[in-house]
Amino acid sequence: MNRQLFEYSYELKKQNKRKTFFTIFYFIFIYLILNIIFSFVLFPVKQVSNSMSPDFPENSISFITKIYKVPDRGDVVLLKRRITTEHKFYEKIWHNISLFFTAQQYDSYTNKDFPDTNNQLRRVVGLPGDEIYMKDYVLYVKPAGEKHFLTEFELSDKPYNLTFITPPVEWNGTVGVRGSFDSIILGQDEYFVLGDNRISSSDSRLWGTVKKQDMEGRILLKYYPVKTIKFY
Repeated sequence: MNRQLFEYSYELKKQNKRKTFFTIFYFIFIYLILNIIFSFVLFPVKQVSNSMSPDFPENSISFITKIYKVPDRGDVVLLKRRITTEHKFYEKIWHNISLFFTAQQYDSYTNKDFPDTNNQLRRVVGLPGDEIYMKDYVLYVKPAGEKHFLTEFELSDKPYNLTFITPPVEWNGTVGVRGSFDSIILGQDEYFVLGDNRISSSDSRLWGTVKKQDMEGRILLKYYPVKTIKFY
C-alpha cells in the first residue's frame, strides 16, 4: 500500500513538473513571438504629449507598422529620436530588458521633458517636389507639375482635425512655433511633417524636413481610447 502511494506520488510529481515546464515554455514562446512581431512588424506606441491632438490626444495608444513603402500625404508617422545620447553598458542592458518585459511599452531612454530625445508622431503634409507655404497655421501645397496651390485638406485623402487658434490682426506668425512662413520647395526625399496641434508642436517648422530613413513606421490603428478606435 505504501509503495503504491509512493509510486502515485512520484508520478504525480512528474506530471506536475511537466505541466509547469510546458506552461513556462508556452508563455516564453508566446512572449518571444509577440516581441518579434513588435520589433519587426507591428508595435504599440503611446502618445505622451498633446502635440497631435485632437485626433491623437495625450495617452492615446496606436499600432505602428514598419511594413510600408513610402509615406503618403496625410499619413501619421513615427519619427526616430532627433537627439541621441551615449548610454552606459548597464543602461543599455536595462533598456533592452524593459522593452522585452513590457512588450515595448516602457522605454527607459524616453524623457518627456525633452521631446527631441523621444520618438514622435507627426503628420506628413509635404511630399518631395511640393512647393509649400503656411498661413494662419494652415499649409498650402502646390504638388510638382501642378499650377495652383490647394490647402493640405483638399489634397489629402485622409481627413484629419487640427488644433490651432485664429490669430488677432497684430499677431506675428513668424515668432516661436510659426503659424505662417513663405513658400519653399521640397527636394528629393524631403518630407514636411507637422503636429496636428499647430500651436504646441515641435516639427518641421523648427527643425526642417525629414527623410524616409528618419521614420520608424506609420500608424495603422488607433485602439485606445476604445471609443475612438480607427484604422488609418
